[in-house]
Amino acid sequence: MEHSGIPLLKNMYAYSAALQAIDCTYHRDTYSLLFIDASSATLTIHKHSHRLSGFTCISLPPNTPLHIYQDAKESLHSPTDQLRLYACEYEWICEEPANDPPLLPTLVEQNSTILLDQISALYDSYENRLYHSISQRLPLQAKFMTLFADAWWALEQPASISFTKTLDGIDQVIAYLHTHYDRKIQREDAVIMSGLSLRQFTLSFKQRTGYTFVEYLNRIRIDKVKAMMLQSRQSLNELARQVGYTDEFYLSRKFKQVTGMSPTVYLRKPLKIASLDHAYTLDLLSLGVTPCTAITDTWVNHRFQLSQVTRSFQPLYWQTKQAERLEVLQRVKPDIILHPLMDAGDDGQLEPYRPLGLVIQIPWRGISWKQHFMNIAQITGLEAQAYRWLEYFEHRAGHARESLKRELDSQTKIAIINVRSDRLLIYAHGYMGADLLYDILQLTPPPAVRAMRVQGLEHPELSIPQLPLYDADHYFVSIENNQAARLRAAEMMKSPEWMTRTAVKQRCVYPVDMTKWYGYGPAALDAQLDDVMHYLLPNRPKKQVSF
Repeated sequence: MEHSGIPLLKNMYAYSAALQAIDCTYHRDTYSLLFIDASSATLTIHKHSHRLSGFTCISLPPNTPLHIYQDAKESLHSPTDQLRLYACEYEWICEEPANDPPLLPTLVEQNSTILLDQISALYDSYENRLYHSISQRLPLQAKFMTLFADAWWALEQPASISFTKTLDGIDQVIAYLHTHYDRKIQREDAVIMSGLSLRQFTLSFKQRTGYTFVEYLNRIRIDKVKAMMLQSRQSLNELARQVGYTDEFYLSRKFKQVTGMSPTVYLRKPLKIASLDHAYTLDLLSLGVTPCTAITDTWVNHRFQLSQVTRSFQPLYWQTKQAERLEVLQRVKPDIILHPLMDAGDDGQLEPYRPLGLVIQIPWRGISWKQHFMNIAQITGLEAQAYRWLEYFEHRAGHARESLKRELDSQTKIAIINVRSDRLLIYAHGYMGADLLYDILQLTPPPAVRAMRVQGLEHPELSIPQLPLYDADHYFVSIENNQAARLRAAEMMKSPEWMTRTAVKQRCVYPVDMTKWYGYGPAALDAQLDDVMHYLLPNRPKKQVSF
């Protein structure tokens, strides 16, 4: 979620009721941040329903009704349960409306009670103020800003749920074409699906997309063919059948109509690539490919000696707003846009990017970082370089593995703790160095982490009282770069549970850069290996770093 303004608290409400039977609606003409604590009730936004089962944080744009419902039959098993709702009405100041994309209603469930404690304390302060003096209003605004930052961070995480408005007739047709392009689709069928007359459909479709129905469908199919040609070695005849064309000759004709060149010429053409995902950026740079624009960060810029801005490279960052990203893409004119994989139903969010280049998404689930790396190598035609890089890394990791075996006892336990603004995480699989430590270097996790790996758990939440379950001889600790996370880390490190851990008593706690350790690709693993060798091999001087 992106916005250029600063939130200013206008009003607060609190509501509580027994959940024996409830039917209430919240509807305001201002922005709202809601906090709902309910063990069981049904929430509805934009005709989408969600079952509440604990503490929930919700961002609600103006004039968006929210309905909470539970009938008496549902509440029979828990007649004493209470619903608590806190609402903060706010407005954006210093905003740039022309550049701000519309905010969607967004919901995230929280296992931690930190946000609930914050909103409860803020409401108490709000209710107990005697005057509207500056000396009383400013501390309230400061508390609200802290709460808002923590809530917004939670709402931006992958676990959050966005409630899009019901698609209109044209949007439904566009979504259907992107999903069923391989079928025989007649314009008459699309008109019926839209619920419009033929004349209304023709005018509205051209106005929305810039193309006629047939032109748009052909462009979808040719884009799919481009992506498949770059990612596979199938024949044109096979590709034609997969996108709904009769044969390779018809495909070639349509390909030339849309692109101005034949498929074989397209494959030989040097391609400018834009990366809108940190992992794609790492893969490209590891292959020696500098994208024309890419999501990057400080350590990637330093490691690959990327200039801030040049003619051939325009950096982007996670906080770069969509409007600015689109402006940069329009300026650099990429052939390919590597875009993070969208969830089912969110495909419409790719629409602004499609006119600017071929959008390719590569899934993470079910494939390893090596397979992901080779997918990028295939798109760029650099498989040979990718194999050479993997050989280099396997040789380096193998050497490190043998050195660590000689220096560390087989019972030496290593754990990875990540401190976020709203929770603690313990890592067992995938990101944050877990694959490197446990799979590649074959180091020993604590028994509780080993059990998590058997269950396929990647990074469950951890509470401070649970720290003894994850006792280890060495801790790698990464802290998110914000004040809330630093305060949480300070709280953890003052606790008796932390002070009595083996790694803490032996002074074997190693701070690592979260942006580097969150990376899941060749360059990130190589950089993480530098940290591991620095801290765990005694023949390398240790850097004394305090938290």
